[in-house]
Amino acid sequence: VPSISFFRVSRMHRFVLLSCLLLPSLVAASDRLPDFMTGKFKMDTSEGFTDYMYALGVGWFKRSIACTLYPTQEISQDAAGRVTLNTYTTFQSTYTDFNLGEPWTEETADGRTTTTVASVDGNKLIKVQTPDPNSDYAFTTREVREYVNGGNTMNLILTIDGKPDIRSVRVYNRI
Repeated sequence: VPSISFFRVSRMHRFVLLSCLLLPSLVAASDRLPDFMTGKFKMDTSEGFTDYMYALGVGWFKRSIACTLYPTQEISQDAAGRVTLNTYTTFQSTYTDFNLGEPWTEETADGRTTTTVASVDGNKLIKVQTPDPNSDYAFTTREVREYVNGGNTMNLILTIDGKPDIRSVRVYNRI
């Protein structure tokens, strides 16, 4: 009988050891962007962007310039899981880096300060931008990057919570 209980304890120890070894890699894998989400994308078309910026309170001059630009977005992730999402234009470029699922303070291109959290849901990279409670802007915004055509097209869908009529879709193609 002692050898049977020793076998059970030994089997349990093996299970615990394997769990400790495998669990971190499973958790780390969920913090990784799928390969099709990384790379460089150039904007091809844009709809609803003027109305979106107007609803955010962006002034006429900046809206007028922004609508003439065709940005490039570059998305990467380092070995530690840090995501870098940069948007380049000749007028204004933005740079942000973050870890999936962890809130960070973001300065948006339109000048808002938000607490932002990013996540991956299937073929979508989702950023939820919650405004600073002390700011003049009270609406949460969402940036959904939806990857289609095998990851060769990225649809950037911009919405404002509480304003269902405001929606911008900007289509980017991989370069």
